[in-house]
Amino acid sequence: MGLHAHFISSGPFCVEDADGGGYTLLGPLSGLVLPALRLLPAPGADVLVRQIEVIGPPGLPADRLAALREVWRGVEGRVITEAVTVGAARPVRLAPPAGGTDLPLLLLVHHHGTDTAGGQVAHTTEVTTTLHLHRAAPAVEGEPEPHARSGTWYDPSQWTLSPGGSVSAASAGDGGVSGPRPSAPGPRTGARAGGAPVRRVADDRQRHRGFAAVDFGTTNSTVTIHDMRQLDVRAMSRYQEARLRRELVDLLGDPSVPGAQRGQWRELLGDVVRQLLPEADEGGARRDEPGAVLAGALEGGHGGGGWLHALYTALELRLAARDERLRGAVAPLLHACFDRAFDELPLDVLRLFPADLDQSGGTELASRVEVVQTRPELRVRMGEERVAVGGAADGAPRAYRGLKQYLGRDLALPDLPARADGTPTTADDLIREGLRYLLDQGDEFISMNPREFHQGRIDHLVMTYPTIAPPVVRRRLRQLVGQGARGVDGLGVTLVDTQFDEAVAAALFFIMRDFGGDFAAGVEAFRARCRRLPGSGRSWEQNVLVIDVGGGTTDLALINLKLKDNTPDPGPGQDPRFTGRLYVLTPTLLGSTGHLQLGGDLMTLRLFHWYKAVFADHLLTRWPDRHERVVATLKTPYATDGQYVPGSLLARDSEAEGYPHDLVDLVVPTRWDELPPSRVREVEQTFWLLWRLAEDAKIRLGAGTEDHRPPPEALEALLTSLGVPEAGGAGWAPQLDAARFEQLMAPVLDEITDLVVALVENGLQGGDRELDRIFLSGKSSRMPLIRRALERRLRREPGVRWNSAGIAVEEQYGKLATSIGACWGHHVRRFAHDEGNAQGVLGRGRYVLRIEVDNLRYYLPCDFGATFQLGSAATPTYALLKAGDPLSPIGPGGTWAIRSKWEKQPRSLRVHRGTGTGWVEWGAFDPDDWISRREPGFLLDLEEWTKQARFQVEVDADLSLHLHLVRGEPQYELRDEPPARVDLDAGVGPDGQWTPLEIVVDTRVAGDRPDKGTVVFSVAEDPRVAGADDRVGPGGWFDLLFREAGGAGARLLRGRMSEPLPPPPHDGWSFYVRYPTQPERALELVDVLPAPRRADEGRDAAARKERRDDGVEHQEGTEYVATLDERGGLRVHRTPVPYRAAGSVAEMWDHEGAVFRVGMNDAAAAHIAERDPFNGRH
Repeated sequence: MGLHAHFISSGPFCVEDADGGGYTLLGPLSGLVLPALRLLPAPGADVLVRQIEVIGPPGLPADRLAALREVWRGVEGRVITEAVTVGAARPVRLAPPAGGTDLPLLLLVHHHGTDTAGGQVAHTTEVTTTLHLHRAAPAVEGEPEPHARSGTWYDPSQWTLSPGGSVSAASAGDGGVSGPRPSAPGPRTGARAGGAPVRRVADDRQRHRGFAAVDFGTTNSTVTIHDMRQLDVRAMSRYQEARLRRELVDLLGDPSVPGAQRGQWRELLGDVVRQLLPEADEGGARRDEPGAVLAGALEGGHGGGGWLHALYTALELRLAARDERLRGAVAPLLHACFDRAFDELPLDVLRLFPADLDQSGGTELASRVEVVQTRPELRVRMGEERVAVGGAADGAPRAYRGLKQYLGRDLALPDLPARADGTPTTADDLIREGLRYLLDQGDEFISMNPREFHQGRIDHLVMTYPTIAPPVVRRRLRQLVGQGARGVDGLGVTLVDTQFDEAVAAALFFIMRDFGGDFAAGVEAFRARCRRLPGSGRSWEQNVLVIDVGGGTTDLALINLKLKDNTPDPGPGQDPRFTGRLYVLTPTLLGSTGHLQLGGDLMTLRLFHWYKAVFADHLLTRWPDRHERVVATLKTPYATDGQYVPGSLLARDSEAEGYPHDLVDLVVPTRWDELPPSRVREVEQTFWLLWRLAEDAKIRLGAGTEDHRPPPEALEALLTSLGVPEAGGAGWAPQLDAARFEQLMAPVLDEITDLVVALVENGLQGGDRELDRIFLSGKSSRMPLIRRALERRLRREPGVRWNSAGIAVEEQYGKLATSIGACWGHHVRRFAHDEGNAQGVLGRGRYVLRIEVDNLRYYLPCDFGATFQLGSAATPTYALLKAGDPLSPIGPGGTWAIRSKWEKQPRSLRVHRGTGTGWVEWGAFDPDDWISRREPGFLLDLEEWTKQARFQVEVDADLSLHLHLVRGEPQYELRDEPPARVDLDAGVGPDGQWTPLEIVVDTRVAGDRPDKGTVVFSVAEDPRVAGADDRVGPGGWFDLLFREAGGAGARLLRGRMSEPLPPPPHDGWSFYVRYPTQPERALELVDVLPAPRRADEGRDAAARKERRDDGVEHQEGTEYVATLDERGGLRVHRTPVPYRAAGSVAEMWDHEGAVFRVGMNDAAAAHIAERDPFNGRH
């Protein structure tokens, strides 16, 4: 009997948390409005609510608990036949519990069905929530109570919360109370003043009808906007048309083309001028150079796109009628123009628009965050500096780089004023404001192009994040952009999607590039680059590796792309030659990995240390007397007999043990983290001069320059900041050649290629699998040495089969690839054709490509392993879950997840994510810590805990971790009476011996040829057991314990669970009993069992991504199993069969077999201070 229940907000004074875990209550403590209760019965079911029971935390005063119990009791005794909302009967007087402001509640809804023929089977639905009272004002004396004889009580609509945090009366009517009442400060939440949720776009403002994707990078950020406003039908994309114009201008304006055939070519162009530009021909303007006339018309935009089409058509037609020698000379050049034009991404056709983020029209904006205002609210701008990094002067705004690496770490920034509530401003606050700035720039870009875009402010956002970032980073990103959370303010964007990490988003970009804006041509070209799958005439595949090397991070994804021709047979009267084709592209994530501090900034940092050593070497060699203390302190091999050894600082790697970093910094001071404020600005200036010098060297040498010397002005500024006497540096400049540059970059490149090899070997292991294509994206990947290092490494790996001709580097959209790919992937998920509705399109001769983007989330992208001790030496010895393991919709509400096997529970548990070259801590659980904070009244014996407790890890598609805990063997909850029974006694023959039997499902139609069916249970020996022992006997056929619903006295039954059943037929599975040793004996029908519906079936099916077809719900990935208990009860379940649930560790421990589900503590993103360029320690 199903009854789903959950809380919902009851109005503006009851604000739901962003994560749905509780409600912030506003108004005086003497009259708080609690959330409403939403009840949804199962379809077709009538449910009688017998009792509403409320359980509060220990120590809650009895009168307060009694008041809470009265709130929702108005529904008691009612028969619920459809969804109903039970509002709080009246405001409630509450007081914060001792030691906090949060009040957790457990609501028990006791109910049963109205059909009493089979007895009244009682059920209980549990609902939990937490009431946050930190924003409630003190109780108002004299305020009418609910039991007041006047018949009036407090009306919360009379009260508002002022920006200053005080509560005041909105109007003074009958029963009203006037006067301001201060509100106690508390942690900040996503609720704004007045109690309504934060909204970036107010109800009275216009929302943009599309969406945007944001890639907030360590070094640069981008925004791509998707807008479905229709374009006029054009022969070419505007991007392609502009490129073709530029290519034809170069071709037609080149007087050396086509060499010996120049005369014929000039004559041909003259004919084209007379045809398309008669006014120019009549005027005789530059008749001797018709190519220049045509090039000038192209540059001036003459005639628009139609004239361009007429021009290249005329060139093609007239060239075909000319001498073969002219055709042979010019046709390849002309076709090369077309090739380069069609290589241009048709982003306008795909309705994808990289936003201009600065006044110069640049689509990439430096992720440098400059604080421009701290009061009354924090505000920033992004981009290259207008004030010096670190502040222009005392009290001037400050600027910050590399903030992305601090996301989710709650890093306090003491140099900025505290928040309004007194808590310190953090790096997350600056990131939020940086995102606000990006969205505001996106809004401005939209408003400046009214003919291109639907107007309005962005309120639908896709956010990307580093592949290896732990769940806390993704969650914090959603909070910062969305509705916020406790202690975290949000921007109030209504729809926030974090489906794609940066590696997957970059992979989607390359998939999009392959298909372009013309699916008919793109799909055929893609198919030509694939391998046909063995045994299949209509399926092809390729394996693709995407390497995104950005400014701060490196992200990798290995993806298998399967293309299948699913074109249905032509219908009556349809000619297959003129119908379209239906292709389905299924991307499968074989694995992903990365590093949060491995990218262009780390390369620059290595050059920074080299240049710092070069300048220190120069100063110690040229002016040793100015640094006598340093020279006297240096040890061998850096000094001999009290004299500095020239070149010794450069002869050793700065990361080598014993390198004198402290002494080098005395000569070239660039560390400011421990300096007094009076010296910080001077040292910061030196740091940034040296950093820019190193960055410039990386860009130039990375592009292939043989050697590099700093520009004289940059060198002079740096030497001046180091106090070098005027003209003391004349004639000297550090020189860095390509060989030394590559040597300095080698450790970074080795780390990147180590990740590549580990990912490919793990993802393509088994069978004859080959890496077909490698795509490099990200600004840092443009450096040729990255490609060379990758090719060298792959050639040395005998276990990796790869296509050396399949490497491609994205030059034009290196940084934009991530936001463009995420934007396109989100569009495909929301608007792509379904196979079922493609028939009409195919009949019109069109190609249809369905890209199953969601499939990227259906497989685990990495290994997860557990460690059972603390310390740096503790690393997993084996994987609990492996990369490539399939997920299924087994989590709460049908979320996609996977569970490990049960393991022994240690004193402290740490779960790590595999990176291929190591392990990164991902989640933690310490039972004693949990007990002390959440269940202080429970005494835990850790010795017994390690002997009896077991754990199971659950990982969802977001890679968030939950833990299942149990004492002993887990028990499974059977919530309904069995719809069918198997007579196990029938297996006993006349001689008293057991006759082996099988329970099978058989979907044949009457009169069809016999089929063996699928064996669900094979019972070779007598499974019946005697005795009343509740434990599962070792070696017994029934190997599980089931618990029938019915409260504390529920009965335990032995049972067994099948492997997944075949897909459900229309009316359900037909179960038969078959006797394999008696083939002549007829099959005996047990019953026909339909596919069970979901436990949350009262919710909208569309919200669960299910579809209803002839009354049966389907969800991709759903599996079904059968259970058989010792009394012969046969049931079918959607997986997973629910565990017997415990509400706490104490309940789990007291009730053997009950399972407690708890979220693991988030692990902070790994942060290596030595790789953080901007922490003031370099």
